[in-house]
Amino acid sequence: MIEYKKAILDDDTIRQLIELSTKWVEEDCSYGMVSNKKENINEPCFIALDEKKIVGYIFGHFYTKEDKTSYIEIGSKCFEVDELYVLPSYRSKGIGKKLFKMLEEFVINDADYITLSTSTKDYKRTLKFYVEANDMLYHSAYLIKKTK
Repeated sequence: MIEYKKAILDDDTIRQLIELSTKWVEEDCSYGMVSNKKENINEPCFIALDEKKIVGYIFGHFYTKEDKTSYIEIGSKCFEVDELYVLPSYRSKGIGKKLFKMLEEFVINDADYITLSTSTKDYKRTLKFYVEANDMLYHSAYLIKKTK
């Protein structure tokens, strides 16, 4: 049975989170992904555990919007999701969705918006997860085509 909780970033938790980010890099499913170091891991952080082993996590940071966009006003309080990862053998079981909902409930009183940027190689699955399953709005895309 999967246990979900707000992480206490002690040495063992940080070690496990760094190991998971290394697995993520090895999957080669995101452009430019590098393994985390201790200083890359932010709070709040929520984890999914299977018998004390972290099998998924989400973390991010609060910020105040400093420049106007077509969708967020200057001064708006925001929370940016830095990372959400679930081990491949645990995917499609609702773990990522549960982690996202926990984070959303935690930040709802302190943030007007939850934002994220992704560099996934599987945009269809990512859009399905964030837009369809977690009610985020799709706003824009930055597309690249290598010419040489």
